[in-house]
Amino acid sequence: MGKTFENIYMIDDDPIYLFLAKKLFIEQKFSQNIKTFENGKVALECLLDSQNLNENLPDIIFLDLNMPILNGWEFLDSFNAAPIPNKEKITIIVMSSSINPIEIDMIKSYPVVNDYIVKPLTPADLQKLLAF
Repeated sequence: MGKTFENIYMIDDDPIYLFLAKKLFIEQKFSQNIKTFENGKVALECLLDSQNLNENLPDIIFLDLNMPILNGWEFLDSFNAAPIPNKEKITIIVMSSSINPIEIDMIKSYPVVNDYIVKPLTPADLQKLLAF
């Protein structure tokens, strides 16, 4: 893989999945800078704070749908409404174990969502994302 992503946010409440995905990113040289969040609320706060702290926004966000506190749907709605500069440059990938066609159609109705990946994340999924 030639291209890499500078900054990645992983938003998922499963610590084992986060560990394995982070390991996959590093092994595949997809990214070395990966921030993990256990819910959408903490991630959204970090996005909003990043402009105050002069930190780089993520290039890509991997978002789980089913989480406590602020789930993926609520995160997407909050992200859309949030005053985050240059947020249109952030690629959002929804990850879920659901293959429900109704849920997939709902995900695709969000203009900020670039793609949907059925868990678990694989090296082939990462290859596909590098083509964006």
